[in-house]
Amino acid sequence: MNYANKRGEADDATALLGKGQHAARQSVFTLLAIGIAELLVSTFAGSITLTADGLDSLADAMISFIVWFGILMAKKPRSTLFHFGYRKVEVLAAFIAAIIITILGAFIAYHAFAALYEPRIILHPEITMITLIAAGSISLHRAFKIRKVASESNLISLKLDAKNSIKDGTSSFVGFTSVLVATYLGFTFMDAIGGMIIAGYIFFMAYAAIKESALVLVDAIQNPQMTESIKNIIDNKFKIKTGNIFLRPVGHEFNAEIHIILPNETRLDETSKLVSEISNTIKNDLQLAHVVIVPEPEQPVH
Repeated sequence: MNYANKRGEADDATALLGKGQHAARQSVFTLLAIGIAELLVSTFAGSITLTADGLDSLADAMISFIVWFGILMAKKPRSTLFHFGYRKVEVLAAFIAAIIITILGAFIAYHAFAALYEPRIILHPEITMITLIAAGSISLHRAFKIRKVASESNLISLKLDAKNSIKDGTSSFVGFTSVLVATYLGFTFMDAIGGMIIAGYIFFMAYAAIKESALVLVDAIQNPQMTESIKNIIDNKFKIKTGNIFLRPVGHEFNAEIHIILPNETRLDETSKLVSEISNTIKNDLQLAHVVIVPEPEQPVH
């Protein structure tokens, strides 16, 4: 691979990170505005569901900020302290965001459970429902736009942000249904039930995010097909046996150390050429961040 191609790939990766950063930043301001509006309305409407949804939106805004910061750090070049760059920062950001979501869910669940035994009268149910519908519609619109960018960039933290925004939007519609039932069917406890359902959404999202990000942070490989793909490429294109293959996730990408078995009579210049060709092919075909090829001699047959 020549320098121009490498530079082009680096520019594409930077552009994708830039799009992810822009999406996360927009998410911060959108969710912040939704949360403030919901809490302001809830102060005179008296709905526990609307309060829970407002707090959820504010927490999601904080999570989007953490995601934005993580992506910003991921764009930094490698340094003498961080030899593999800062790609795992965005995974750490996702993990921290998930912990915050869990704490928020516990807070909402506690207050919703308390309201279940002392149901509140919703003073302005129509305004409450209109607010929830508007909040849900805006959140879902933003969520699908973020999810598109997250799919393109394959950023774990941005995927969490997109799922979180979808959760925020759907919970608003769940809240709308709860308030509707509480107001027009007389089941006043449904307002508290709505808050508890929102808390349940939060716990489910937090569990999935903690599991995924924690596995990446401890270098767990959740892509068993990658090793097989590497072996097939080397076998089919170069007709060479492979030894050990070690993969390490770095954010949304992988580093690879691949051991190849060469005949003992292979010359040094041939070895050097093969190592370069295999490294470039594997990196390009499988979109890996960094590839190291380790040549090993054939073991003599006894």
